[in-house]
Amino acid sequence: MFTLRTALPSDAAAISALTEQLGYPAPPSATLDRLERLLRHPDQLVVVACSGEQVAGWLQAHAYDVLESGLLVEIVGLVVAEPSRRAGVGRALVEQAKRWACARDAEALVVRSNTLRTQSHRFYPTLGFTASKTQAVYEIRLPRSPSA
Repeated sequence: MFTLRTALPSDAAAISALTEQLGYPAPPSATLDRLERLLRHPDQLVVVACSGEQVAGWLQAHAYDVLESGLLVEIVGLVVAEPSRRAGVGRALVEQAKRWACARDAEALVVRSNTLRTQSHRFYPTLGFTASKTQAVYEIRLPRSPSA
């Protein structure tokens, strides 16, 4: 059994460990800084699924307006600990994001998934998601200010 709740700064180490399972290692201190920033913004959702005191998964979503398609909510991160997979944790986290999006009157709930994450490509359609496009994602790393 698990419960869902808004993430807390004290969850940073557990979130950091789970994030590493996605292939994005980040020290707990960096995760804490990011989490504290996100929790200050009403357009951000960060929830955790807990089994007892243990964080079994987390989800981040954010709401944003797009000129051509309206208000969207995008799931930008979702990970469930290996021992808790296939127990409904991911489904419950996505349903929480869906409720949050509906409460904001969003046009759609969107999620992007790396082509290498084949489990995700089977998971999301079971929740009612349909593939809407394939795209390339380009990135440019920006210099950080000395105070950052």
